[in-house]
Amino acid sequence: MPREAMREAILNAIVHRLYNSPIPIQIRVYSDKVVISNDGRLPEDWTIDDLLSAHRSEPHNPSIAGTFFRSGMIESWGRGIDKITKACEAAGKPEPSFEVKHGREFIVTFYTDTSVGDDVGVSVGITATRQAILNLMKQTPTITAQQLADMVGISKRRIESNISYLKQEGMIERIGPAKGGHWKVVER
Repeated sequence: MPREAMREAILNAIVHRLYNSPIPIQIRVYSDKVVISNDGRLPEDWTIDDLLSAHRSEPHNPSIAGTFFRSGMIESWGRGIDKITKACEAAGKPEPSFEVKHGREFIVTFYTDTSVGDDVGVSVGITATRQAILNLMKQTPTITAQQLADMVGISKRRIESNISYLKQEGMIERIGPAKGGHWKVVER
């Protein structure tokens, strides 16, 4: 997900939250999506379509919105949703979805790009981390677990766990010994 889009969605959640609700802003991270939800209803008689088109801003918390505006965190009011969708588009990511549940829970769902690189054909649903490992193994078959950890940005232990999964699923094979051998990515 583009950082700018996520930042804007979180700022919107803060500005439009109904603070009399005991339910906090929630951010849920899954392998294929990130969901941000909060208690913050749309203005009366508004629909999601109204929100997605040019509109005036009616923040539930104008003092917070004003503070964010004066601090430079918000450039202009009423453009948050547009900024979110354009940031995703510019980054080549899927357009997020917006929904209102039960009249007061506003939900933004960002979808991940599960194919981090298109040079390895794998089943839909593989995590971005595992796809990155596959791509790196294909590019450099002699890559080590420590090198993968450094390049992917997770611990060596998590790399080894992902390698075990990929072996078990028949997506990779180790050819030769641990030292001096290489990885073979199984094309599907």
